[in-house]
Amino acid sequence: MTLKVQNLSNPSSENSQKPIWSGKPWILPGVVVRTVFFLIVAALVIWVELIFAVASIVFVSLPFALWTVFLFLIVWLFSLVHLLLLRASNNYVLRNDSLEVRSGILATKSFVIVPSGFSDLEVDRSVSARIVYTGNIIIRSQSESDIVMVRVRDPLKVADQIRKVMSRPIVRIEGHDSPEK
Repeated sequence: MTLKVQNLSNPSSENSQKPIWSGKPWILPGVVVRTVFFLIVAALVIWVELIFAVASIVFVSLPFALWTVFLFLIVWLFSLVHLLLLRASNNYVLRNDSLEVRSGILATKSFVIVPSGFSDLEVDRSVSARIVYTGNIIIRSQSESDIVMVRVRDPLKVADQIRKVMSRPIVRIEGHDSPEK
């Protein structure tokens, strides 16, 4: 009987190509919160304009209240740019033998963490993040660098999957019958 050694950290192996989990930052809760906030503030400002009778004043052929709505719409759209860029610039892929964290749009960085380089994992969730079921996962490698996966949906479940992959042995030994000599 001979022993066959299969290196699981080899990215060309068949099992490592299939993702167990992949994701991007979950921005939907942030979009909803910002939208509700801007709607409430815009309604209050227009209400104050109506009380002080400035809402109907015409400025450059449009009522002042309409200019207020346009202003709030532009500020709301600019506030969403950060969230959209965050989603477009981050990608996370968990495979059977590694975790890859890619970030960037024009210039990209790719971090691949294998079980031999994994040191620690931390899930960071604020009160508001717990309400919307999101959070950040901070992964520390043995080289003392921190890799942050931001706005992960269901971070406890994802962290559990990462722990399972990172706790697997790097080398698996398979036994099979060898041909007679």
